[in-house]
Amino acid sequence: MRFLDCTKGAKEPSRSVLDVGVENALNFSGFDEKMFFKKGGKYVWSKADMQLDW
Repeated sequence: MRFLDCTKGAKEPSRSVLDVGVENALNFSGFDEKMFFKKGGKYVWSKADMQLDW
């Protein structure tokens, strides 16, 4: 499993998460935590918190 770095206009795979660990692979990926939250990237994982209108 790998992360993809898309910061240079191409999808460049990181080293394998299994080989280098999640933190090292994520550091390679170009992940921008501030931009992640700015774009609303935080996901609500609990179904109890969801207000579904079916």
